[in-house]
Amino acid sequence: MRHIIAAPRERVFAAWTTPEEIQHWFGPATCRVQSAQLDLRVGGEYCFDVFSQKIGETQIRGAYKEIVAPEHLVYTWQCGCGSDPAVEESLVTIDFIDLGSSTEVRLRHELLSNEDVRQDHQHGWLGTFEKLEKYLARPQTI
Repeated sequence: MRHIIAAPRERVFAAWTTPEEIQHWFGPATCRVQSAQLDLRVGGEYCFDVFSQKIGETQIRGAYKEIVAPEHLVYTWQCGCGSDPAVEESLVTIDFIDLGSSTEVRLRHELLSNEDVRQDHQHGWLGTFEKLEKYLARPQTI
């Protein structure tokens, strides 16, 4: 997936990697991040407590595999109960391409188990991009 965000790359990367900011924009319109914790280092983990109208309360969690600030992230992705061995793990790769005052976000979410899961995640990522774009368009307060 590719999406252009009208904000500089450093700003988009910061929004993607700051827990307080993630709570304002992550997920589609039917989703709300209740808390976000992350350890932004290779091997560090993240965990988002999420409420979704579709599935109720859940967690999204994983570990960072690659970090090149502010241009590249790779992390694992699990949605569901954190210790449930049946929860599948997938992989998210994001490139933040500098376009001056804008950023192209290239996202690849792979290792999803079937077409229904891929469709659900595509819908989720599209909504996430929309919310991120609106969030970053708001005037920043100091």
